[in-house]
Amino acid sequence: MRFLGKVWRFTHTHRIITPCRSSTYSSVGYHSTGVHPVRATDLTSKSLVYMGDNIVNFYAGQPPLNRLSFHRNSAEKLNDHLHAENARFILFKDFKPLVHAGEPGKTLFLSREQVKSHLGGDFTGPSPEDIGNKDRARIHESARLPNTVPALVFLGIDDRPSASPDSVPATQDPTAPKGVPYFALEVKTDNDWLPEGGEWGDARASASAMDGWEAGIFAAGRAMVDWNARNKFCPACGSPTYSLWGGWKRSCTTAISPIPGKEPCFSLKGLHNFAYPRTDPVIIMGILNEAGDAMLLGRQKSWPKGMYSCLAGFIEPGESFEESVRREVLEEAGIQVGPVRYSSSQPWPYPANLMVGCYGRALDGQDIRLDLDNELEDCQWFPRSQISALLSTSTGTHFTRADQNQLDRATSDKETEAALAPSEKTPEELERLVAQGKNQLVITRVPPGTAIAGKLIRIWAEGGLEVVSKL
Repeated sequence: MRFLGKVWRFTHTHRIITPCRSSTYSSVGYHSTGVHPVRATDLTSKSLVYMGDNIVNFYAGQPPLNRLSFHRNSAEKLNDHLHAENARFILFKDFKPLVHAGEPGKTLFLSREQVKSHLGGDFTGPSPEDIGNKDRARIHESARLPNTVPALVFLGIDDRPSASPDSVPATQDPTAPKGVPYFALEVKTDNDWLPEGGEWGDARASASAMDGWEAGIFAAGRAMVDWNARNKFCPACGSPTYSLWGGWKRSCTTAISPIPGKEPCFSLKGLHNFAYPRTDPVIIMGILNEAGDAMLLGRQKSWPKGMYSCLAGFIEPGESFEESVRREVLEEAGIQVGPVRYSSSQPWPYPANLMVGCYGRALDGQDIRLDLDNELEDCQWFPRSQISALLSTSTGTHFTRADQNQLDRATSDKETEAALAPSEKTPEELERLVAQGKNQLVITRVPPGTAIAGKLIRIWAEGGLEVVSKL
């Protein structure tokens, strides 16, 4: 095992990153890749405790809202937030965010007054006669009825001092902090309402142009609206579901309207994971060669021309991060990996993934092979000098809206043969073409810094691996 310099010493002292924004690590420190830096005075959110050696990725809040999860089961508290004069709403139609017309990277937040006719009512709680009955009370905890109303999700409050003059941490009651409440609201597909001055932005293209803080709200809002939309029916019995806990839980409607002659749905007893939002972990791997001066990057046939990225795959049940890295790299590229180290993570709201970034060291003396699971069109070792040169160009991380749409299609069709189509060339043909200098698969782009794969590539290319444990 080799080390690339001295080991980074982790500290157990909680401290604030200043500034805290979409950032990349270089050998001289953090520098912003976002357009709106967060002021040091904004970093006193009650919900914010950062380790100073953390890598902060896009969509990760920067700083996040105070989610106040302990308010979710109280209709009274949620309605207080809902009726607050300073409450703000981020809207989604077909999972596309409402943005300023002509400014796709600027979210158009609306006030309660602007959305009140589209809310579908307040959150409701248990009736007085149900309060003493625990089972009856819990099926009405911050409910939204009927089940056909649009999804309304309480995202939390912005309790930074800059958000409200009353939100000074030293004066706050932690059970009732002051700040600006934020909600995500679904606009039904058949609703032709378009607020004045707004347009429905392309999800990926708009989000990638947002500043880091707005992107964090977008990520939580889109993931939650998507989850509510995808879970309209009970997995246990097939009956419709309704919203609870301010959009953070769904329950079978047979709890409220039992079906005559049928046994109660088993989902009404006990704890069931399908009642709560899911987050699917995906491992993203920056695999280095033995010397640490080349990284293994691959591409799928369905991606935009010239795009290469870190290898990636879903973490399977019963796997650790490290086991998943080794399995995925072996399956996709035929390469065995030795030491693995965690780097950072990133929420990814397409629809609800947690990207887990890791570095790994490949064992020496191996050949790449793509014929095991046939997922990649190509995979190569790229030297640091080539990637650094690519990153220094204006086009090395540039993706058009058409490229974004192509990636969207590739992601949404991930399970289909088209998205996972292997190369039309056999490994033997590729080897022959490479020998003849006729292989046309050339890297021209890598993911931007808003994706964790792009961050892993940049950290390595810029020599910044001292921010993680050495391999």
